Amino acid sequence: MIRRIWRRNPILTLAFLLALGACVFFSYRAVNMAMVLANRAEKPVAGWMTPRYIARAYGLDRDDLARLLATTDREDARQPLYSLAREQGVPVTDLIAEIQALVAAQDGAE
Repeated sequence: MIRRIWRRNPILTLAFLLALGACVFFSYRAVNMAMVLANRAEKPVAGWMTPRYIARAYGLDRDDLARLLATTDREDARQPLYSLAREQGVPVTDLIAEIQALVAAQDGAE
């Protein structure tokens, strides 16, 4: 049966197989990313994390996090917390404590 379909429409069959392969690949990536993010949210905030990473992993609103960290542009969202703390002249533990409070407040609101 597959040979018959291949002989009749080889290009269409190949396109279908490529689409099917892409579907399987991206489905796997989506499920994998969801599991990774769910596991990351169980870990406490650390100094190596970036604001963008924290917002995704903990489901925080990016604007609330940007206001808390006093970041102004998209490039700030790619810097780790220890770098932002150094620029602001505050200990990184203070920033982490504020973010943990924001995470706790959000978890309590849900």
